[in-house]
Amino acid sequence: MRPLAAEPGAEPSPDGWLGTDEEPGYRAGSVVVKLADLPVVDDRHLYLDLLLLDVDGRIADSHSGACPAMHRGLGAEARARFVRVVAELLRHAPDEERGLTSLNAALTTLREQGIDGARLALVAQQLDGACSEASLAASLTRMLVLSLGEDEARGALRPVLANLARSAQPGDMDWPDGDSELLRQVRCIIHTMGRARARRYLREVTDFDLLPTAELLGL
Repeated sequence: MRPLAAEPGAEPSPDGWLGTDEEPGYRAGSVVVKLADLPVVDDRHLYLDLLLLDVDGRIADSHSGACPAMHRGLGAEARARFVRVVAELLRHAPDEERGLTSLNAALTTLREQGIDGARLALVAQQLDGACSEASLAASLTRMLVLSLGEDEARGALRPVLANLARSAQPGDMDWPDGDSELLRQVRCIIHTMGRARARRYLREVTDFDLLPTAELLGL
């Protein structure tokens, strides 16, 4: 296995590309996604390394394995697209207490099936069910901002929150108004709809996929 390590005590680097065209990597927040070509391990597929870094840039957790979804014959563009999309998909998924452990089933699906077409939505659905409510809220908030912009997203959620508040039990929760920050609005919707339904519900009311597709990321 190719050794992967962050410099001990180094300041966390900003988001960006790592590695080479043949073995690209991308960092999104505290998540690093890298592909390696290790024919000794798997002579047909690329090898995937996922790293979760702590606040000091040290490796706090990792998930690695052969990636049947990525054949060794794939070109540089497909490899770069894969690590970029996966990094963005996982940007907010891990939490400090559980790291990547609770995401293992979704990460295995990702390695085996990839992110093309409906498979990206499948992996996102698995992640939504496995990550914390706070992690999901941060992820959906970012997707809303990338898709609509923050002001437009808040405007799109204003009538949604009003409808949910009208159907809620009195005193059920402290409902945010239309001027509340977007993250608080999203948290309220997740709390009301549940983690499993939140992304699909927001997709229906905004008419956006709310997934880090290659098109959304400008790839």
